[in-house]
Amino acid sequence: MVDRKNDNLDCLSIKCDDVIKVKVVVIGDVSVGKTSLATRFTKQVFDERASHTIGASYYVRTIEIEDRRVLFQIWDTAGQERFRSLVPMYLRDTKIAIIVYDISSKKSFESMDHWKRELSASAPSDTIVALVGNKCDLHLKREVDSKHGRAYATRHGMMFLETSAKLGTNIDELFHHLVSVAENTLSFSSLDKTPIDVRRITRPINISPKEEETKSRCCRSGH
Repeated sequence: MVDRKNDNLDCLSIKCDDVIKVKVVVIGDVSVGKTSLATRFTKQVFDERASHTIGASYYVRTIEIEDRRVLFQIWDTAGQERFRSLVPMYLRDTKIAIIVYDISSKKSFESMDHWKRELSASAPSDTIVALVGNKCDLHLKREVDSKHGRAYATRHGMMFLETSAKLGTNIDELFHHLVSVAENTLSFSSLDKTPIDVRRITRPINISPKEEETKSRCCRSGH
């Protein structure tokens, strides 16, 4: 079930032969900011009123890498227990997986083993995985030290980064680094180059300026 109930949709046709499609699946507990991360990257907005995802939501964004255009096809999956049985369906042919936890919620970090098992059971063995500690703007409420996130990622061969979807901190860096790793690991020849006809979400939302001091609190480690 793909949730688009609150969005206005336009059709975007991309027929250029050098457009490369990269499927990204975002997983993690409910309320860790998966939807906010996806909308910040694809629409450069943050919505304080965003509701929980029902089933899954779909987002796209195209970026330029040298002489190629890369289309991220991002599946934002629901974290609620009743929808978790749907997650394996989205993981089956993914190229990149992002596991998200909330740095102000130790409980969400303790769920990492569950999400890692989901990946191991359903995703291709060569899937590139990033562990992301979101909401690093909530540094005064931090319950998960960045060193613990980094250690977990290192132990399981994942990329690690802390982000703030609210401030936009490290969001573009995350996706640009992931596609760089995909280029080196998977090679662009293994990615999907078929013509596409996708739908783009285009609802503008205003955001207010944020303090640079708060942005500096986020860990910028790569691996």
